[in-house]
Amino acid sequence: MDRLIFGANFAYGGTGVFDTVFPEPNMTTQIDFFQQLINEKIYSQRDLNNSLAILSLAGNDYSTYLIDHGGNTDGIMDFINKVVDQLALNMKRIYELGVRRVAVNELAPLGCLPQSTMDGSFKECDETRNGLVSYHNMVLETLVAKLNNETNAKLNQTANRDAFVTLDLYVAFKNVWKGEQPADPDLTGTDPGCGGAKIQP
Repeated sequence: MDRLIFGANFAYGGTGVFDTVFPEPNMTTQIDFFQQLINEKIYSQRDLNNSLAILSLAGNDYSTYLIDHGGNTDGIMDFINKVVDQLALNMKRIYELGVRRVAVNELAPLGCLPQSTMDGSFKECDETRNGLVSYHNMVLETLVAKLNNETNAKLNQTANRDAFVTLDLYVAFKNVWKGEQPADPDLTGTDPGCGGAKIQP
């Protein structure tokens, strides 16, 4: 238990905001595990005040939706709203548990993953899927801004540091694929779809 003072990871691979095809605890249950540690006094209020919580969503909710609907995207926009609404509630819940800095990642361009690009020989992204991802990210940004406005109003302050932040994985991935901002000078870019790096000889 001593190691918990350095942080804890409650994530399960393949899971999402809601139940997915993987029979593991969804995000709400994962937060329940975190709350249990708080109830057991593993973390003090000071610990929480100085902590950062990161909520990570990889798109498994949407993969499950497509599986359940035979690949049909009818109704998926409403489902995206439902996913993001619950994600915002999860962020608010973690804040109310005492964590004063809560981050959530925006979705990466899922239309550029291998399973989305194999029909085009892994050379072209599926821009229809990327459009759905962009909608998810837009709604998420809007709700995060709303959470910050509500929180600042309750505290009667103008925030110099927002309690809720988004991590823009979409732009980060796109920049890497374009060969921009290389993390390693030997990398000259990547191919969408395969995710492999082009390495200079």
